[in-house]
Amino acid sequence: MPHHSWRLVLVLAGAAAATGGAAAASDGAPAVDPAPRKVDGARGCVETIRFGVVDGIAPLSVAPATAWLDDAPDLCFAWYRQPSGPVALEKISNGDLDFATMGSVPFTTAIERGAPVSAIGILAIQLSAEGLATRYGLQEPRSLRGSTIATVRGSTSHYMFEAFLLETGIDPRDVTLVFAAPKEITRLWDAGAIDGAACWTPTLDHVLATPHGATGTPALVVYDAETLRRWGYRTGVLLVARDDFVARLPDVAQRVVERVVRAAYAYNTNPNSFDWTAGRYADVVGRSFWLELGNETTFSRAAVAEILTRNTWPGILEQMGFRGTMGAAILRRQAAFLFAQKDLAETPYEDAAPYLDRIDISFLSEARLLQYETIPLDADPDPVPDFVPYAVRAQMPVPGEGCESFTVLDDENATFDDGSTGEHAYARNANCVWALRAPATGCVVLEVPFLSSEALRDRVDIFSAAGDLRASFSGRRRGKRPTTVGCVVPDAPPGVAAALVGGAAPNVDSVALYVRWSTDDEDELAMGAIEPVGFRATARAIEPQERICGPGRGGALCDAPYCVGVVEVTGEGGVIKTQVADDAYQPNSRCAWRIPARGGRVVLDVARLGLERVRDVVTIYDGAAATPGFGALAQPVPFPVFELLRRKYRMSGTHAPTVPLVVDNDVFVTFESDGIANRPRDGGPAGLEIRWRRDAAESTLCPEVASCGRNGRCEEGVCVCDTGYYGETCAFDTCVGAAPWRVAPSGRIVSNAGADYSPGQFCGWPLNIPGREGESIAGIRLRFDRFDIEAPEGQATTTDRAVVFYSVGPQQGSVLCIFRRVMSQQGQTSAGAAVDPATDETKFTFDDGDTLEVLLPEPAAAGANVQLMLGFETDANNHRPFSGFDVTYGVRFHGGLVFCDEIWPCADGEVCKQNGCVPEESKSSRSRRSRRKLRQLRRGVAIAALVFACVMVLALCVFFGVYARRVVRTKDELETERVRVVRDQVDSARQWVEDFQAPFCVVAADTFIALGALRPHEALRDGPRDADDDECDKQHTRLEFYDSVDDVERARRGGAVFVFLSHQWLGHAHPDPAGIHYKAMCRA
Repeated sequence: MPHHSWRLVLVLAGAAAATGGAAAASDGAPAVDPAPRKVDGARGCVETIRFGVVDGIAPLSVAPATAWLDDAPDLCFAWYRQPSGPVALEKISNGDLDFATMGSVPFTTAIERGAPVSAIGILAIQLSAEGLATRYGLQEPRSLRGSTIATVRGSTSHYMFEAFLLETGIDPRDVTLVFAAPKEITRLWDAGAIDGAACWTPTLDHVLATPHGATGTPALVVYDAETLRRWGYRTGVLLVARDDFVARLPDVAQRVVERVVRAAYAYNTNPNSFDWTAGRYADVVGRSFWLELGNETTFSRAAVAEILTRNTWPGILEQMGFRGTMGAAILRRQAAFLFAQKDLAETPYEDAAPYLDRIDISFLSEARLLQYETIPLDADPDPVPDFVPYAVRAQMPVPGEGCESFTVLDDENATFDDGSTGEHAYARNANCVWALRAPATGCVVLEVPFLSSEALRDRVDIFSAAGDLRASFSGRRRGKRPTTVGCVVPDAPPGVAAALVGGAAPNVDSVALYVRWSTDDEDELAMGAIEPVGFRATARAIEPQERICGPGRGGALCDAPYCVGVVEVTGEGGVIKTQVADDAYQPNSRCAWRIPARGGRVVLDVARLGLERVRDVVTIYDGAAATPGFGALAQPVPFPVFELLRRKYRMSGTHAPTVPLVVDNDVFVTFESDGIANRPRDGGPAGLEIRWRRDAAESTLCPEVASCGRNGRCEEGVCVCDTGYYGETCAFDTCVGAAPWRVAPSGRIVSNAGADYSPGQFCGWPLNIPGREGESIAGIRLRFDRFDIEAPEGQATTTDRAVVFYSVGPQQGSVLCIFRRVMSQQGQTSAGAAVDPATDETKFTFDDGDTLEVLLPEPAAAGANVQLMLGFETDANNHRPFSGFDVTYGVRFHGGLVFCDEIWPCADGEVCKQNGCVPEESKSSRSRRSRRKLRQLRRGVAIAALVFACVMVLALCVFFGVYARRVVRTKDELETERVRVVRDQVDSARQWVEDFQAPFCVVAADTFIALGALRPHEALRDGPRDADDDECDKQHTRLEFYDSVDDVERARRGGAVFVFLSHQWLGHAHPDPAGIHYKAMCRA
């Protein structure tokens, strides 16, 4: 087979995942034993190729049950079921899969986010295998208003549903969209919790075949993919390959592409043949599909034949034609949809090149050249074989296999695993915890030599005795995993085991490490060359030892070139990094660094920030406690107010602050990444590098520790930021965490100073509203002088909002009110909207400048303070710049008292007294009181005037005597000084005129003409630098310098004529690349 040089490869497969709710077997399909069989690993293959398949039937489905792609004993294929294209994209991006099928919309996500994958062909173009099905009575587009529809976020089904709403004139805000996995969609439909589903087979078939759970009515199809295709919304199912895999094994990629086009051609040339309708190919495809569903249903060959007609299977020329302007336009349109739906943080590419670069047709070209497409499936080379024993089954869990919820291991050398045997799948919904004790040695070293699981969903987490996350492993990435060491903590907090188990657990002493194995309720149901799955770990007791890893290294032995888990930072300063190299950081990272302040403050200088925007983030917390996800005892809450109160800074993207960040406390720094891209989209060094140091508490923040930059001023050692700037050193022009507590009955809050607030943020302004004697606080008043946050427009959705909730106390996190921006039905004007947090419905709308009231559920006790927080949550992007909000707040008392101050004036007819509005008095009362006060004032003024006059007369006498003497003396001194100053000024002016103010240098005209081209001044000044430059060149580089007027006059008397020529550089590296200016100067 020809060897291909490496190239990005992607196959667009327009085939929708074929539906799986086919009728029960009725045409004699042979029975298959569903029980897994013990086999010898992956048949002893040198390498197992992992192929992710989204639910569906395609001509290529002849491969999983027949090992048609295998090249034993060298290469074998294991086929893993993927619930959706977005999930398949995540797994192939992080290295768990080598090939995957997915829709064109998830592949567009891969392009926009820079995932290391490409397309090598098109499997199918959807017709009726994908669409929208709703319960009876909702088939008309207008009837969808008020309905609840489920779909998979970021899928082709999601894209087509939004396109359908757009084309039929339905406002997306009138439909409640629920995002769920296909398996969850079937549960929601069966329970009657949704009115319909935008999905593909087999989920679509399930909805159509099952009565609605609430009404009992059947479902009908509203539209299918073919309808949307006629409207201009083309989608496809693609074959996607990892770039590094194709570079390493291009022949395997060629093999896969050739099988794709060969299977498609075999079906297209005779789809009604016996082989495809009732014979062996229908049987092979049906078995693969049946196994893909986990033996949950039977199949009929007739159903297989019908499902195959729901898509078209493009040939070589049609696939190759996708790499053109039409294909780029299709992907670019889908990218605009993903950006509007907040699945992309970066603005989509405008030109076609980034899309076309990810579609490589060279493998298709090779297959066409060899006329591989026309070879029948039963002919050489490589005919489709009969069923092979190892492939006619799916990898499933076996009842009774699994692990205990809590196990204590005391052995000095212990081995434990997930409890599955052979090649059986591990148990679903597992949550097993092992406590590793080290009563004699004090420490335990843990290694995980084997792990094969679904990335993120099924994983091994390792915790210290104190509950810190030491490491987290998941997925199938090849290579050794870092070693973990844990030691006994004498004062370890209680409850770590119970928190990990999720219920009651015994307290165990001398624990060095906890290990937790957790899984979800999904199975990948592998077929083909099945690999063992689950995990195996070994632990052994060791003596305590200290090892400090260099920047960017992780693991107890520093054997990982990337960060791992929570690290206790030591010393007085240093560097923390996410990885050693400057290329992509580790996918699915969860790293943290705890930096103790030791009574001082911690200063952090962000030397490098190169993260994928919004998706991968670094967060800096005030305090040493671990946050949710990094500590067993840190449990997440719906509204993480406590976490937000600790959050000082949250950063993403590539714009690092230009001034150091400061925290007057211990610091907990976290870094989290997902499984896609893991580098900035536009290139540059990737990862995080922070240089930190510890400063003494006695030193002032500014100017000793850091400056306040251009956006603040230093007052009494503290930076006072300009309006809209945040951070201890005013480093950010938008909110990035929790602002300092504000203890005042009123104030002003501005979200950002720039023209656009930052996406992907959750900011907060904690307010401590002081009580007033005899008065109880009922809430706060708000006046949004500017409320310009993103509102849904067209297909663009948004979750940006301002939230008022309790910040402390037993009601911490309780939401009092939500403020959003809404568009009018005509989409032309927008207004703020107060939303009921219980129902998510708009209570009322408001315009800029209106006064709003947010009331507590019940008034506070008289004189008591109330602590609230104004939060600001933003989503992944803004479809255009938004200036944020500018809000003034003030306390709202219970009863009749209205608070007032300089920013909250009283209403007409009221005056402000002691921060309370009171009615103005009548004119008669004011007149009598004024006359009485006037008489008293007159008597006092008369007495004071008399005393003052006497004192003044005496003082004036003394003053004028002393003053007269001083005037005479001062006059003489000033006259003398004036004469001296005038003389000095005249001398200085004369000297200044005589000095030459503009020294310059020239080159002789004949020398200039002999140069042959313009040369930079520095080249002429420095002269030739090489020893072999001839004398002529040396003469050409001579400059004449004139430093004074006398020099110029002497030259002029000698007949010199000075000519000044000015020109503008025409190039970046040379002043006149084409010699245009030089020739004009010579002619002049």
